[in-house]
Amino acid sequence: MKFSKKKLPKSQIALEVQLTPEELGNHREEAVMTLAKDLRLEGFRPGHVPAQVAEKHVGEVAILSEAARFAIAEVYHNIVEQECLDVIGEPEVRVLKLAPGNPLEFRVQVAVLPDIELPDYKKIAETVARKEVRVEEKNVDETLQWLRESRKVPAQSPEGIEADPPQSEGLGGKDKGEVPLDDNFAKSVGNFADLASLRASIQEGLQHEKEMQERDRLRQEIIEKIAARSKLEIPDVLVEREKQVLLSEVKRGVEQMAQMPFAEYAQKAGKTEQELFESFGQEAEQRVKRFLVLREVAKRENITPTPEEVTQEAQAILKHYTSLQKAKQALDPDRLREYTEGVLRHEKTLQFLEQFVKP
Repeated sequence: MKFSKKKLPKSQIALEVQLTPEELGNHREEAVMTLAKDLRLEGFRPGHVPAQVAEKHVGEVAILSEAARFAIAEVYHNIVEQECLDVIGEPEVRVLKLAPGNPLEFRVQVAVLPDIELPDYKKIAETVARKEVRVEEKNVDETLQWLRESRKVPAQSPEGIEADPPQSEGLGGKDKGEVPLDDNFAKSVGNFADLASLRASIQEGLQHEKEMQERDRLRQEIIEKIAARSKLEIPDVLVEREKQVLLSEVKRGVEQMAQMPFAEYAQKAGKTEQELFESFGQEAEQRVKRFLVLREVAKRENITPTPEEVTQEAQAILKHYTSLQKAKQALDPDRLREYTEGVLRHEKTLQFLEQFVKP
């Protein structure tokens, strides 16, 4: 076997391969057996046609083509392993030469994960400023007001017709039809001894929520700054996949939040599904770039979850299903572990970068 490898734009490579007639011939028997399975001949049960008989009926051209298919698949797999290629997407294969007694020549073009030139990501993380998180009294008041509004009793006119809601007299108001904000109200909301306990719980919840929002903003800024100074070619196949992800997210959002079919939403927006899909190009490219950059940081820092962590997280995902049997039917164990490992590695890498941010 002879082969050459050539880099192409958009993080693709081309493999030019030549196999000797003998190497191609090694797959002849396998090709005949495969073709014989679909052969229907009088006097033979389906799938039990002898090889010698099958050869005469399928013809040399079909055998040669099938042998080439097996040979290409095997050789391609071996080259990928030998060259340690991180291929993504399906390869495009073009047979250049295939004839009896001659070498098999073919060309494979496939996208690979790109080489990435990273900046000093630790120093970049140090330049990101952490914002102070504070919950003010008015934030707690607004949440209490929302809770009260959700429990308001509609005021009724003498005729039983709902009247206009009364004007509020403040958080402690006791207007007709409005629930007073007192200790009894706090007890009705949950396991709270009094109104002060409810306010403290709301304060704590809002603080946690704001801290999570600030953490996400901080991480986003770090990775965006690192990505902006990184050099890499982004494979089109990953961008197309991400555009499909974005489209699926929009569809779910429309159906769940807007409570309307996606086709109706698209019509109101004045765009076809394809136009909406294409509009995601820039956002998809940026998302892919951030993902690849973060993946490269993890690779360089040797960041990876332990098998125990992956198992624990995978089990947590399975708990979302009503039964273990349904979970096994819905999820492939290998793909679940691969997905879980990726999620944990992503989180660990973000935590790694976040530690360089100054307090």
